[in-house]
Amino acid sequence: MFRPSTLSRFVYLSPALHQDELAASPLATNGMKLLRYVKQNGGIPLTQSLGAFQRKCVEWAAHEFQWPGYEPEILYSVNKVLNEPDFPPLSILHWALQDLRIIRHYKGRAVLTKRGSSILGNHGELQAVLAEWMLAAPLQESLSPEAAALFWDLRHMLGVVSTRLGDWVTLGDFTEWAVPVELFPARGPLGPRHEAGWFIAHNLVRPLTWLGILENSPQNVPAMSVMDRQFRKTVLFDKFFRIGLPIGVEAVILH
Repeated sequence: MFRPSTLSRFVYLSPALHQDELAASPLATNGMKLLRYVKQNGGIPLTQSLGAFQRKCVEWAAHEFQWPGYEPEILYSVNKVLNEPDFPPLSILHWALQDLRIIRHYKGRAVLTKRGSSILGNHGELQAVLAEWMLAAPLQESLSPEAAALFWDLRHMLGVVSTRLGDWVTLGDFTEWAVPVELFPARGPLGPRHEAGWFIAHNLVRPLTWLGILENSPQNVPAMSVMDRQFRKTVLFDKFFRIGLPIGVEAVILH
């Protein structure tokens, strides 16, 4: 079962996937763990200064989530104690769940809303709403709709993932296929291609990886240039997304 995305009339997504089908999605898997933690503990206490989750929850999440790239040994190698800003995936989940009105702040605690209670146990629906939140156009508040559309054509970008990322592809190649590189500013000596690459890495590759749609190559190492790092789509892509074509446009098979 697929439903139209609110982000593009040519993109459809499935909210009907089960927990085992979404095992590769850190967002769906750990988002559900967090909602259950909220339910079981009668809410999560918040810090008075920032309204962030208190340290006890952050420490629990660091060990429970085992988020790729943010495992406890990595987090504690940088910080002796963990606060929410020290664990970016948890901080982004907090922001997303609150913005989506799945949780709310009430009397110093983060508690489930009616919508949050209805999503408990429904991994597919949580994956769907988090996907749309994560993939919303990043420039829509600073540019006109027409200008933002030049940089963020979700149907086109997901179409590139569908047709070209069946095998390992570098971020540099993916960037050139996904966005008009020449429109990006040439800040510093690396030029617009590098600027566009960082834009795609932060706004598209990271969300799709956290959704279990893309995977990192085992060859990727911290010392490697960002533009040389490789990614490919997972089997979850075709289960979760369907990409339509504009009316009057037919698919072309290249030989």
